[in-house]
Parts: sequence; C-alpha cells; structure tokens
Amino acid sequence: MEIPLDNEAIRQLILNFVRNGLQAMSPGGSMNIRTIMTKEEIVLAVKDDGKEIAPVVPKKIGTPFFTTKKDGTGLGLAVCYSIAQKHNVRINIETGSTGTTFYVRFNT
Repeated sequence: MEIPLDNEAIRQLILNFVRNGLQAMSPGGSMNIRTIMTKEEIVLAVKDDGKEIAPVVPKKIGTPFFTTKKDGTGLGLAVCYSIAQKHNVRINIETGSTGTTFYVRFNT
C-alpha cells in the first residue's frame, strides 16, 4: 500500500524524533523504530528508553519554542507536528518509566 508523502519531510520527522530520543536516554540506551500496518492505518513508532516525560509536558509538545532542554530551541517537535499536519496524520505519545514512544498514524 502506498501513501503519498513528502519523503524529505518524513525523513526530517524521523530524524527529529530520533534526535530527541537519543538526547533523553543515558549512554548505552536503546531506540526502536518500527512500522505497524492495520486495515485502517499505518503507524510509525519511535521508542526510546529514556526518562518519562513529565505529565504537564505532553500538552505543550509541538508548540514552537517550548523546550525542556537547557540548550534546546523548541523547534524539533514543532517541525514534526507541522509535517504531521501537512500530511493529515496524528501523533500520539506514550510515556512511562521504561521510556517514551511517539506514534505517527497515517490513515489508509
């Protein structure tokens, strides 16, 4: 099944999620990138084993210039959400003591 995508934009989205995940993890951590396909959607999942995201943060993720990093610009995830909007996809977040997963959900 093919979905019309801007390959460069999706590449940037993945890069931004991976970069954020790497920054959230301790040295030697692991990251998992996978796709899941159902009849209704194709899901790109990017999971890191970093710290849990604080409960108030997910509501602000994707807001330009919002960051929890000392040297962050707050643009990486804002770009991801902009790319998602242009592709008419949803981003969901699961976070807990074993890390954080960003799910990018493409309707089929």
